[in-house]
This record gives sequence, structure tokens and C-alpha cells, in this order.
Amino acid sequence: MASSKPITKKVINSPESCVDDNLRGVVALYPKLLLHPKHRVVTLRRKDDSGRVAVLGGGGSGHEPFAAGLIGPGMLDGAVAGGVFASPPTGNVLYAITQLYKYNSGGVLVLLGNYTGDRLNFGKAFEKAKNAGIKVEGFIVGEDVASSQNKTGGRSMCGEVFLYKLCGAMAAEGHDLLSIRNMASEVNKNMATLGVCLSACSLPGQPPLFDIAQDEMELGAGVHGEAGIEKLKMGSAKETVVLILDKIVAHLKLQPKNRVAAMINNLGGTSLLEMNIIAAEIKDYLDRKQIKMERLYSGHFKTSLEMHGFQICLLDLSEERGDSWLRLLDAPSGAGAWSGCDLSVGGPGGLAEDDDLPQAGEGKITSGPTLSVQEQEILRESLRAASAVLVENEELLNRLDSGCGDGDCGITLKKFANAVLKYLETASLEYPSNVLWELSEMAETDMGGTSGGIYSLGLSAASQALSKSKSNDRSAWLSAMCSSATAISKYGGAEPGDCTMLDTLHSAAMAFKENLGADLQTLLLKINEAAERGAKATADMIPRAGRASYVSLAHSRGEDAGARALALLLRAALPAAALSS
Repeated sequence: MASSKPITKKVINSPESCVDDNLRGVVALYPKLLLHPKHRVVTLRRKDDSGRVAVLGGGGSGHEPFAAGLIGPGMLDGAVAGGVFASPPTGNVLYAITQLYKYNSGGVLVLLGNYTGDRLNFGKAFEKAKNAGIKVEGFIVGEDVASSQNKTGGRSMCGEVFLYKLCGAMAAEGHDLLSIRNMASEVNKNMATLGVCLSACSLPGQPPLFDIAQDEMELGAGVHGEAGIEKLKMGSAKETVVLILDKIVAHLKLQPKNRVAAMINNLGGTSLLEMNIIAAEIKDYLDRKQIKMERLYSGHFKTSLEMHGFQICLLDLSEERGDSWLRLLDAPSGAGAWSGCDLSVGGPGGLAEDDDLPQAGEGKITSGPTLSVQEQEILRESLRAASAVLVENEELLNRLDSGCGDGDCGITLKKFANAVLKYLETASLEYPSNVLWELSEMAETDMGGTSGGIYSLGLSAASQALSKSKSNDRSAWLSAMCSSATAISKYGGAEPGDCTMLDTLHSAAMAFKENLGADLQTLLLKINEAAERGAKATADMIPRAGRASYVSLAHSRGEDAGARALALLLRAALPAAALSS
């Protein structure tokens, strides 16, 4: 069933090329930057080793100027971009880390947002980089008040930009990697962000992600197009600022005579007239509370495409640390989207020849059990069936993912499915452990985003488990399935019952274990039935992990999209699918 909402107009060339076209525009605007197009990485131009620490930022696109527009001396040294509202794949993150380390032997500090996809993809890149001898540390930023009670902590909002500035300035002064990371941790504990939106945004080529009535606003809206935690009636600028700041001040436990730096983040579609009024109301509020506002920054820092709304972030500058942080905020920076930048260098930005530069990948796995020719064909047909059903259900999965997500679950899984179908045309399936590994790499590079990170980790863990097995029996495949679930839970932070794809996977694995000795048809039937129950159960669960956990339950649209996708995949892939229909 097609959506009745009209597609939002955007001045782009195509939805498929908009991320790459945007990055080309960034380096055209800021000539100090260099684009590595095949990896969607932007770095500062450098010829020699600085000897200091480099700071890397990044995440999904659609938040511009975040993050590439914040590259410059005294701020970021590089940024890696994913698709719109989708985490960059592990290989691209690893490439960015490797590229920065070549010119910054002090190490690389990677600042990432507290989102499942980023934690998964960046985390896997950290492990690969460390194994290669690269000095790297990651820090997960999360300062959102609305999601602060989430089991994995608050989401990253515009406060991440404060950390870009503070860490970049500290790196420019020559501090070591761990000192800068420790400072970031302290800052993260002492800042808080909250915002509202008046209208939704839309992915390129898609309709708005959710609806807001003319007289309503969403409190606690995020930067990935997701709705807020609560619908409220529209108020005046003063009433809205008071509502937001009351919650932030309480969260930070600010008192009279405390000092703060404030940031007003335009979520994309808010006029300058509105932004200036908001600035005045923030000043008046803090004056009434006898809280000294040392600095006030206003502008587009971390947007959500064209969303009409704003966020306020306060950084507590009280105690002795405040003077140090204020000095770092005031330190000079050449980042294009930060006030006071130097754009005097002439000529356009450049493109790097990055075809032959380091990429992710660890080669073929030729260990573990092998499959006969007949068994290979059964596996090939199962994978084709699973891929076909994902392509067929793109719209359903997008619809389930909208409102409480960013509406692209079907899109990303279709990319993966098409990559798998192409792979199956010529691939040898003799070693199932290698097949799972290559599927993991495809999920990482072709799928991207949170779903790509989840599938990549799950499949790579299953591959490793299967490679250690001595036989191609049921126990080996059960071990692979359980290893997959364990890895996804470890890095993603979710558990069964949290309303994610793990509910389907866990149910299927338990049915596998309970029916291990049954005849084949019964075993496959029980796995399918359990997967279906797991997916359906998410319709009545309260989301506790993933993007759906950040928004109001009013925006829930039934089953979790990831859980439903996995149930569809298993139903199509397992030979007993017809028996459970």
C-alpha cells in the first residue's frame, strides 16, 4: 500500500547521489579540505606528520554542517559520512582512522554519537585499527535529556559540536590522546541538550517521517527525523524556552552563580528571526536564575535536514575546569561552520586518489566444515529466496520503521539483498564460514547504517563460530546462531525483550536448541513459528534499545521493522517455509 503523503521537494540531483554531491560541495566551499570520495571521508590537507593527536568525527549525513563542515585547524582533522541518517560502514571508518594516523602520529581520537549503528560500526573499526598497530581511542557522546534514562544513555545531539571544539583545541595545544579523551568524558557529564520540533523532515525522495498537528510541537525530537517523547500544545517563544531550560537546569543541577556556555542549534528549517528571539529568551531566563552565560553560540550545527525546530545545549563551566574549557572554546579555529573561521585560502578543495589506500577486509576464510555440491545449491537457493523477500517487502519495512525510526529499514535491506543476489551469481559456497564472512562484509559496505552494523557483526560472529567447528551438523549451526545473537547484544546494547530484531533471533535460536533432535521438517517448522512469534511480540513491547526507544510510544507503528525483516528472511530461507504458511 503506497503512502498517501506527498514526497517533499528538495533541490538535489537524485536521492542516490545527494550524499556524495554534498561532500563535493563541502570541499568546493572550504579549500583547506580534501575529499576521499570512495570512502566518503573528508580530511584536512596535510603533507607532513604533525606529531600530535588527530580528532575524527562523523556519522550519518543529513546533519550538515556536521561533521565535514566542522573540519579545520583547532577543531576536527577529518570526518566520515554515512548515508542520510545512516552510520558509515566500518570499512570507511577504518579508512578515515588510518588516513589521519598517517599524518598525526600522536594517535586518533574518534568522537561518535550514542546511536546503535555508530557504536557497532565504529567499534568494529576500532578493533581492526588496534590490531593493525594504530593508536586510536573512541569516545561515545551522549548528552540528550529526553533519552537520558535509556539503558544505553542519552543520544548525542548538538553538544557533540562543543566536544569537537574542545578536543580540537586541546589537540592543537599538543596534549596526549588519553588526556584529551579524559577531558571529553568530563565534558560529556557536564552538558545537556533538549529541543522541540514544529514539523517533521523527510528523507530525500520520501514523504515526511511523521505528522504534527498545526497547534502542536514535539518535545525531545532527535536529529535523525524521529519524533519526540511527548506532544505538547504550541507555546510562545518564552514559554518554550522556559519549558526546555527548566528541564536542562534540573538535569545539570545548576544553581545561582553557576556559569554556562549555551548553544542554540537550528534543526534545519527555523528562521533567523525565530533563532534571535530564542537567543533573547535564553539570556532573560538565565539572568532571572542568576546563572552567568559566558558564551552563546547560535546557528546550524547538527541539523535534521529541513526539520523546523531547535535545540538548546548548556555546558556547565562552574568550578576550576570552567576557565580551562572557556579558554579552549575561545581558541582560534579554521573550521568553516564555526564562527571566526578563516576562509582566505583561494581555489577549490581537492579530491584524493583513494582507490589504493587501506580498506577493511581480512580475506577469505578456508576453515571449518565444507559443503557438497548439492548442499551448496541448497544454500544458494535459500539465500536467493531470503534476498528476494527483502526486496519485495521494502515498502512494508520502511513503513514499520517510520515515526519511531528514520523510515529506511526496507531501503537498506534491499541494498543488502541486491548485493547478495549479485554475489550468488559467481560465488563458491564450499566453505559456509567464508560465505557468512563475505555476507558480513557486504552488510558492512553495501548496507550501511545501523542495520548494516547489526548484520555485519552478527554474520561475522557466526562465521567465526562456524570456522571453528569440525563438522557441518546442527550443533555447529546452532552455535553460529547463538554467537550471532551474543555479538549483536554485546555491541548494540539490546537484549531480548527490548523490541529489536534480537527478539526474533533469540526466539528462533531457542526453538532451534529445543528441537535439535527432531526430524528436519519439524525443526525448521518450529524455528519459523518461533521467529514469527518473536516478531509479532514486538508490537506490544516498550522499546528499550535502538532509535525507537527515543520517541513517544504514540509514534509506534506496530512490529519492530528489524524483527519483522528477520522473520521474513528466515521464513523464505528455510526449506520448510511452505509448511508454516
